[in-house]
Amino acid sequence: MSEDYNCAKGGISRNRLIFVHTERNDSYEQPGILDDRTLRRVKQLAQRLIDPGDVKKEYFSALYVIAGNERVRNLLLPYMDLEQGKIKTATIIDDNTFEKQDFILVKLIIHLYNNKEWVLPTELITLPEPDYQLAMQAISLCRDQQFDEVVIPSDRET
Repeated sequence: MSEDYNCAKGGISRNRLIFVHTERNDSYEQPGILDDRTLRRVKQLAQRLIDPGDVKKEYFSALYVIAGNERVRNLLLPYMDLEQGKIKTATIIDDNTFEKQDFILVKLIIHLYNNKEWVLPTELITLPEPDYQLAMQAISLCRDQQFDEVVIPSDRET
């Protein structure tokens, strides 16, 4: 049995992860919202959380970018505590050498997670189209109005 949870109120306290898009109005067009493959990876990674109630939506926005780009995922997984829903951002940039597009996504991940890095719009628009869409989708996840509920899936549902 699953309960509804409003993402805008803070942490997650469920055993399934479902992003339900909320339309704000007819004149707003959402940028290619939520790629199914990426969302499946987010769900698989989110299953490892020990106490989902302590995790804020900013973690899931960062996790969405990590799940959606294999190169970035391979670089950042060693800095992640998937059980606690934490990313150790302090040394990511100093410890690694990045291709330009990966560097922009890593800065975005850090910014979404804890605002410790800055990403300029001019950097985002230089990303290849798949990475640009991924970035826009992750930014959309941070908006309180975008989703009605967030719950974490069981193994059988992913």
